[in-house]
Amino acid sequence: MLSRRQLVFGSATFLGLAPLGGLSARGAWAPKQIEIYVPYAAGGGTDAIARLYASAVAAILHVPVIVVNKPGGRSIPAYQALLNGPSDGSTLLFDNSSNALQQLFRVPYDPFKDFEPVSLAAIGSSVLVVSPTLGAETYQQFVERARAAPGEISFGSYGTGSISHLQQEVLSQSAKIRVQHVPYRGSAPALNDLVGGHIQALFADAVAALPLVSAGAVKAIAAVGSDRVKTYPDVPTFGELGVSELSVPGWWGFFARRGVPSEVISTIRESISQAAKNPDMARLVDLGAESRTSSSDAFAQMIRKDADRWKDVVSARDIKLE
Repeated sequence: MLSRRQLVFGSATFLGLAPLGGLSARGAWAPKQIEIYVPYAAGGGTDAIARLYASAVAAILHVPVIVVNKPGGRSIPAYQALLNGPSDGSTLLFDNSSNALQQLFRVPYDPFKDFEPVSLAAIGSSVLVVSPTLGAETYQQFVERARAAPGEISFGSYGTGSISHLQQEVLSQSAKIRVQHVPYRGSAPALNDLVGGHIQALFADAVAALPLVSAGAVKAIAAVGSDRVKTYPDVPTFGELGVSELSVPGWWGFFARRGVPSEVISTIRESISQAAKNPDMARLVDLGAESRTSSSDAFAQMIRKDADRWKDVVSARDIKLE
C-alpha cells in the first residue's frame, strides 16, 4: 500500500478523464515515471487539483505520474525534496499562491534562484466565512460588528504567516477593524473550530469551505477576487465590495528545480497545456477553481508580483513570521 502516494497512470478511464492526443516522453527525455510533490496533506484542494492534472498528464506523456504528499514545515520538506532530486524533469512540485510567501521565511534555499516556474495550472479563490452565531449575514454587517467590539471577534488562520493570516491583516487594515488572530496548524482544525463556534471568522479555501457552506454550518460573506466564484454565485467579491487589496484571485502551478534542460521544461509545459484542455478538467469548477496555463515567464512574473505585494503587507503591518 502506498502511503500518502497515489499512482496515476495513463489510462483515460482513471478519474473519468477523456483521452487527448499524446505528446509522449520520447527522444532524449524518457523518464520511467514522474513524481509531483505537493506540500500539503492528501485530501485538500491543492492535492485534488494536482491529482486531476497528474492523471491527464500521464495520459498525454504515456508514463506513470505519482503524486507525493510532503506536508508541514511551511512547505520546506516538499521544496527541499525537489531541490535534492534529479535535474532531469522527472520530479516536479505543485503548489498554490502560498509559494509567494517563501521569500518571507528563513528557508534553506533561494525561492527565486533555485526553482523554475513551469506553468500556471489553475486559478481560484478563497472565501471569508463566519460562524452563524456571529449574526453577520453580509460583509457590511461583519465590519459593523467588528468596529463595535474592537479586538473581540476571534479570526482564525491556517497559521501565522499563512495566506489566510495575511488576508486577514489586509482586511483589518482596509476595513479599519481590530480582531483577535487565532492561528491553527492547517485548514482542517481551523474549519472545525469555526463550525464549533470556537472562532468566529476565517479566510478559507473555497474548495474546503463549500460543503460546510452548503450545509449551513458556516456563512460565506465575501470571496477574494474580482469575478464571482461559480460555486458561490450569490457571494459578492471583494472587488465588488471595493476592497481592491483582496481583488486578486489565488492560483496553482507547477515548478521544477533549476538545472532542468529547457527542452524538457517545454515538453512538460506543453503537456500541462494539453491537460488543461481536457473537457473533463471542467470539474475543477466543482473544486472552486478553473484551469488556466501560462508561459514560464508569465508565471514567474505573477509570482514576483504576489511576493512583492505580500512583502509590503508584512512590512506595513509589522507581522512576525518566525
